[in-house]
Amino acid sequence: MSAAPTGRPKLIYFAERPKGVDPEGFTARWRQHARLGMSQPRWRNIERYVHCDALRVAGTALPLAGCDGVAMVWYRSEETRLAHIADRDAGPVMKRDEAETFARPVREVAALCEEDVLCPLRQARYKLFLRLWAPEGQDREEFQAVWLERFAPRLLDNLDAAGASRGYVQNQARGEDAAQGVPPPVCDGIAEIACDNPQATAVAVRLALDEVAGCYGAADAVWTAETVLFAR
Repeated sequence: MSAAPTGRPKLIYFAERPKGVDPEGFTARWRQHARLGMSQPRWRNIERYVHCDALRVAGTALPLAGCDGVAMVWYRSEETRLAHIADRDAGPVMKRDEAETFARPVREVAALCEEDVLCPLRQARYKLFLRLWAPEGQDREEFQAVWLERFAPRLLDNLDAAGASRGYVQNQARGEDAAQGVPPPVCDGIAEIACDNPQATAVAVRLALDEVAGCYGAADAVWTAETVLFAR
């Protein structure tokens, strides 16, 4: 199946609120963390930044991930990503604030991805993230190839048949590379689906998961509403 890679590295992390912090309080604190990050000189390296706040959606019957939101950061290029993480002034500031914002460090719940746009994303009420892991004994590269060739066509067909799709992106997780500042990925691939009808979308996703059950080891989902915080 053909895809349209953007060529921009994309960091995705699954935010978890600390114990004792309610969802509203966490959202406010997360936005504060975002404003601090965007105020740093190194932000010139960023192309786009969004927060997707987790939602409870009834009647979708998908296995749910235990997180409170999903952030996506697009770097302008691989070179600017390396410049961003090498900044010795902003790095310590952001790490301290991160420890006060989240239950776990971002690097423990993140994946640096290559983005494949299979159906351009349009504005929608909901964004569904589906995390997938490779089957036991299968390496990440093999899984990602099978995921692209088998899962993506079935899902797109099902979404079209249900009239549910407003865009679909597959985010292929890069493997850990300490020398290049790439953390161990939280999963092997992340599907990103924009939709207005979560129930119909969930049926299409569940059907695709069942149809290609052997091509992945595990999967879970996060329903969200997206807020764009920065875009060039």
